[in-house]
Amino acid sequence: MVDSGGLWTPPEDELGEALQTAQVLIEEGRADEAGPYQQRVIELARERAGDRPDHYEARHLMAATQYELAGSLNASGRHEEALAALHEAQLGYTELSDAGELEATSFLADVRARRAMTQAHRGYGATAVLEIDGAVIAYGQLVGGDDGVLHQPDFARVLAMNALILRRYGDPDLAVASADAATQLFLQLADQINASPQSLSYARYLCSATAVSADVHAAEGRLDLALEADEIGLNTADTLADSESATDLRTLVSALTRKGKHLEVVGRIIEGENCLRTAFATDPATAALVTEEIDRGIPPSLTTALENAEIKLGPYEQYHRLLALSEPAPGMTLATVSGRTDPESAAVRATELAELVRPMLTHDAETALTLGLEAHYLFAISSERESHRMRYETSSYAPVWAQVLLDLSEAYHAAGQTDMALDLAGWSADVATALIPFTMTDLEVKDLAGACYRHHGDLLAATGDFTASQHAHEAAQQLQT
Repeated sequence: MVDSGGLWTPPEDELGEALQTAQVLIEEGRADEAGPYQQRVIELARERAGDRPDHYEARHLMAATQYELAGSLNASGRHEEALAALHEAQLGYTELSDAGELEATSFLADVRARRAMTQAHRGYGATAVLEIDGAVIAYGQLVGGDDGVLHQPDFARVLAMNALILRRYGDPDLAVASADAATQLFLQLADQINASPQSLSYARYLCSATAVSADVHAAEGRLDLALEADEIGLNTADTLADSESATDLRTLVSALTRKGKHLEVVGRIIEGENCLRTAFATDPATAALVTEEIDRGIPPSLTTALENAEIKLGPYEQYHRLLALSEPAPGMTLATVSGRTDPESAAVRATELAELVRPMLTHDAETALTLGLEAHYLFAISSERESHRMRYETSSYAPVWAQVLLDLSEAYHAAGQTDMALDLAGWSADVATALIPFTMTDLEVKDLAGACYRHHGDLLAATGDFTASQHAHEAAQQLQT
């Protein structure tokens, strides 16, 4: 939603009309049509701000509309442009915060959450998981503050987004925990949300949360919980479908398909067939996509991956320490990767996970990818939180991080998952840059850094980004001089 934060009251003119039209389209589930109106709002607000850095109302409106524009661009499949709009929104909110005109924590968390969804849309799942992790943590701190009750609906929204991303690119156990928490919070806040101008948007996020809950619970054999989630999701989607938007109709068809599949599993064949028949008659393409997703199942959880590694590799010394990551750290709720452990321990556990990746790649690639991604997430969180180990023991931990990223990227590339391969290759190149101070005295580190740059360059060239590819290869070459 466009949230002016009380700084801006649109006048009765072209700017106000464009802003109102964009908001109506978003609420109707037609965000892909709102972009031109949002672009006009930004142009008019920029004209009014002119060269006045103290025109905070217009600058806030520009930032808020850039944020909304990113959502519209995502709905149109223009993800690179969406990332650029989010960058502008972040700059705008940061400037307002630095000027003392805005408490920007929630706004910046929203930017990070939308950037996470944008990265997920373009297949950059590793980056998406870490972006949404930061957004959840920020909102978790806000709801614990003095104005916590005001942030609860948006905390539920961000938890639902977190669940969607983790369902595909992370640990399904974390995904279902986040989805269940979002669902319960949405239900507890029903009266407050129903009175909100953004009630339809919140309802859509509730549907996404129940879909994740139903999928994971069903895959793990908890069919009673899956059907409870299905019922909530279907009732909400049925109400949403009154909007007559194509997006909301697809949400209803998805909920019908999901419930039909789960009813058949528990033996309620006729009810299940009725749901599926209605779904396929209404929108066969959406029903087929949901069916395919359910049949594909969920990726291994961290717990399952550790158990698989013990079966394939034999007992290993760090098993029980790593298994403890499936329980929340003190003071944390386990719905995010950063909730697994503290930043200092994260680097150590990540190293122990990384030790399992190469041996497992030859036995069970899916398990190896799960272990490797979890290692990457823990390394990245430890680094972002500026742990002592990652800052002052870089030569010990960064090479392990770079190697696991390189191995993962190569494995995803071999499996034909180019977007994830490129995402992880970009991370490996960034870590390689941190290794440069150690390449003068350590030949193995020099070779590793060069390999990271070259691999990133090769993938960039394969996707047509020849300029960036050349820069990556030049960086690798410079290490040899």
